[in-house]
Amino acid sequence: MAIGASIYKVGINHSNLNSHYYTDFNLTMAKHPSENESRMMYRLLSFLYCAHEDLEFSKGLSTTEEPELWQKGYSGEIIQWIELGLPEIKRLKQACGRSQSVTVFTYHKNKTYEWFKKIQKEFPDHKKLRIYHFNVTENGPLEKLVAKSMKLSCVIEDQMMYIGDDIERIGIDIEKGEL
Repeated sequence: MAIGASIYKVGINHSNLNSHYYTDFNLTMAKHPSENESRMMYRLLSFLYCAHEDLEFSKGLSTTEEPELWQKGYSGEIIQWIELGLPEIKRLKQACGRSQSVTVFTYHKNKTYEWFKKIQKEFPDHKKLRIYHFNVTENGPLEKLVAKSMKLSCVIEDQMMYIGDDIERIGIDIEKGEL
């Protein structure tokens, strides 16, 4: 018998001081059986950094044809394709061909450097592709915020993101990779 996804409810007060986007989100997140809580939280950070009323979680790990997150237009075109981790070059090329913009969020510092060097060679001067690295710098790890029902707040200012609940506040540095 296959193990099903675990469901998490997340209420978030979101304030992006960089883009002046302020809203409240009530999200339902499914944690795939092969995914740990840390990776699920990095998916949430990716959502918050790119927040838009039309941004949604896709089937992600359950299908290879979809990214972790995407924003689609009214006619079904993919506006934002958002990946998490260190996707293969072939996958990034396909994503760039299928969408208006592609964003990758990495979170493994040691593995990211070598991966990024390969990407720079394959995508010189690519306008559609953006890469960011999440680095928890204050009061981590992210998993300590995880509960089946979460009430969180998120503030983004400059290259910092702060996410927390009534007890904890975690600081995340967001480094932009230059292609």
